[in-house]
Amino acid sequence: MPLSAILKHQRVAWTALSVILWAVIIVLSLLPGQERPHTGYSGNLEHLVAYVGTAGVTALAFRSVAPVWLVLSFAGASALLEIAQLYIPGRSSGLDNLLASSIGATLGVIAARWVAQPLLDRWTPPAPVPPGEPD
Repeated sequence: MPLSAILKHQRVAWTALSVILWAVIIVLSLLPGQERPHTGYSGNLEHLVAYVGTAGVTALAFRSVAPVWLVLSFAGASALLEIAQLYIPGRSSGLDNLLASSIGATLGVIAARWVAQPLLDRWTPPAPVPPGEPD
């Protein structure tokens, strides 16, 4: 499939990927400690990376949502997941994890809105004007 065809339908692709990444974060956050996969890196780095990617994709999927609302949504979701982990065997909750997630979300939104989105807009062909409508 050519790049132009992919870019033509990018909103649908970003939205689908956003939903999948949110689901991954939720599932991994709610798994008992012994069932959760571990990367070998610190939990805070895992949080940062997961939220950078998910927030970046979400910012591209929901371009009409103000960046501050995206970041606050991620921070709120992270806070709820950290609270839920208090009741999950083998899991611990921490303010450091919440901060790592929130910083990751902030970096992801900034990267998406001020770096990736302008590049994608430049590469995306303009929509054709239907016949009979002014340019």
